[in-house]
Amino acid sequence: MTENTPPEFETLKISSLSDDGKIGQLLLDRPDDVNAMSPQMIGEMTLAASWLADRAPFRALIVTGAGRAFSAGGDVNWFKKGVEEPDIDLPAEVRRGAEVLHQAIVDFRRIPYPVIGAINGAAAGAGFSLALSCDIRIAAESAFFVIAYGRIGASPDGGMTYFLPRVVGPAKAIELALEDPVIKPDQALELGLVTEVVSDDELESAALAKAEKLAKLAPHYTRMSKSLIASSLDNSITEQLQNERHGIADSMGTEDLKRGVEAFFAGEKPEFEGD
Repeated sequence: MTENTPPEFETLKISSLSDDGKIGQLLLDRPDDVNAMSPQMIGEMTLAASWLADRAPFRALIVTGAGRAFSAGGDVNWFKKGVEEPDIDLPAEVRRGAEVLHQAIVDFRRIPYPVIGAINGAAAGAGFSLALSCDIRIAAESAFFVIAYGRIGASPDGGMTYFLPRVVGPAKAIELALEDPVIKPDQALELGLVTEVVSDDELESAALAKAEKLAKLAPHYTRMSKSLIASSLDNSITEQLQNERHGIADSMGTEDLKRGVEAFFAGEKPEFEGD
């Protein structure tokens, strides 16, 4: 496997969707189990997220699920086994599993290029959390979102309580967590959970069109925009302005900045190369 060759997994698939290799796809691939997050998938997700953040040649990524679901969240069969077998320390098992999943989410959020969630069906529990960790979400008409944890008396994980308040606001996040409705695509659009709703047949092409558009942006601009916006809610204005200062200064040393300025004065559209 070369540095730019995606690693191979049993429960996930990473592939290129474009001839130039700039558009990647992360496919959750347990369709017979509605892409529920088994311990194996969680472990593979950590390796996948690290590769996508540090080594992938992509300029945009689409995340979707195989079959009829995006992801049903944590594999309840894992929990059931722990409940039924007294020799299994279920809290310890899940504590370790959550640590692995959360490292995957941290690395997933380090991905320096746009990440588009193509929500093709149910996104429940940790599957909803994963969808929220994407930069942009497009939903198929058959998709729906469910927080779901409270239905079995479990506490949220996977970044649910971090991402959801930042998308819909703290008050609405608490309301959704406590009432736990099934959020249909039109409601998701109204709440800002998704930016677009398309027919099931159009989801793949809509996500690809969005990815192709965003992949044309200058990588430094994309990387810094994601980083700066992600840190803005935790920084003071002084800290944030300092980060912006360094970000724009660093951009002045890129070849893409030169291309952008030259294209501006020539009345043309720049083609950014990523250097």
